[in-house]
Amino acid sequence: MNDDAYRLARARAVRVVSFAAAAGELRELQQAAADVERRLVEVAMPGGGRGVMVRWLPDVEPVSGVVADPKTHREATPSQLLTLGAALRLCWPDPDRAGPYPGRAVAEEDVLAACAPPGDGLLREGIASIGQTSPYRRALRTLRACGYLAADVGDGLVRLGPMVAAWSERDIDELRRGYNCLPCAEKE
Repeated sequence: MNDDAYRLARARAVRVVSFAAAAGELRELQQAAADVERRLVEVAMPGGGRGVMVRWLPDVEPVSGVVADPKTHREATPSQLLTLGAALRLCWPDPDRAGPYPGRAVAEEDVLAACAPPGDGLLREGIASIGQTSPYRRALRTLRACGYLAADVGDGLVRLGPMVAAWSERDIDELRRGYNCLPCAEKE
């Protein structure tokens, strides 16, 4: 395996390469990425500091096979999409000023409240709350594992993840246009 292919494979495997770890190799990694129509996106590291991710160039759309083929394309569930939309809306309070990443940290319970419908009052509060929010709690775990939300550090907060930093300007503009359609708490 040549050095460039190894560098790219390693960068994709670790998802975020810290500047400290790649100090001598950053230029080589950037060239290797450019050679295969990729780019490096600067992101915040989970434990602090800065790093880079390897992502597609903005004008390049990866081909992943037939969209309906479950072997090559996995659809997000409605609860995952709703949870990501709620997290995005809450973490990105002012879409007119800046892009969504890194955004602000918000309480996990606020994200769940924006997703789950209000209780009907027929069940005890504790049981109803768990039953209504469990699909969205699973969605939070999945979105964190995929990098759309930052890893859980045990503080009860949700933060946007490095995959959001890699969204193209075209995608962010589309989100700005549809910002009011993103789920939010009832009081908004």
